[in-house]
Amino acid sequence: MDVQHIPTHPDNSHAFWVSFAMVSMAEIFDKTWFVAFVMAMRFDRTIVFWSCFLGLVMHVFIAAAIGVAFMKMLSPHTLGMLAAALYSVFAVLYGYDWYTSDKDADMISAGTEEVTAELEPGAQENSPTEATYGTLKETDTQKFTQKYQESFRTFMQCFVMVFIAEWGDRTQIAMIGIHATLPLIPVMLGSTVAFGMLTLSAVLLGRLLGDKTMSESTVKGVCALSFAAFAVVAIHDCVK
Repeated sequence: MDVQHIPTHPDNSHAFWVSFAMVSMAEIFDKTWFVAFVMAMRFDRTIVFWSCFLGLVMHVFIAAAIGVAFMKMLSPHTLGMLAAALYSVFAVLYGYDWYTSDKDADMISAGTEEVTAELEPGAQENSPTEATYGTLKETDTQKFTQKYQESFRTFMQCFVMVFIAEWGDRTQIAMIGIHATLPLIPVMLGSTVAFGMLTLSAVLLGRLLGDKTMSESTVKGVCALSFAAFAVVAIHDCVK
């Protein structure tokens, strides 16, 4: 057998760390991050974490399924070159965002305001219920039921908001590319761990970062450089 025709694959640790780094850079301060950031200020942090995290993990499986489908249709070399082209496009897009962004724009403030504005129509529905039983004293069962309903509404609102916000996002498209070109399980684990850490950071650091500023131009510039590096790694994996 001609060894030149045996496809080579990066080892599992390489696939894990590439997917972890890619998802982390694409998702940090993204809209889904700000959903967890804002909701953790309003509702129970444990509920917010798990609902947002599960909403993102759903996209890991979706990206894996689509990536496997592409893997079966195209050769490894073709997939690698397509992935490199995809990452290059994202590098250009983030570079354009960096070039056109206001150098003095505060990303944390802008992201918080955007998510808060979307939450306003449903704020009353998900706010703690006031005295709905008139002058009658609530029983323990009624209090438990009310608390459960409020928790369920919060969970579903966070889950749906994150799932919809992530659909068709750059992160999802990038994950499809990396799932199609690198070992599946390590990539899924890397993406899942990245989503978990990002969601946790939004939930735990929300109040700490609430009065801080973050340059939008800096974040976009770092993302552009990161995706350029991912493109170089993808090309290297194809030609080695």
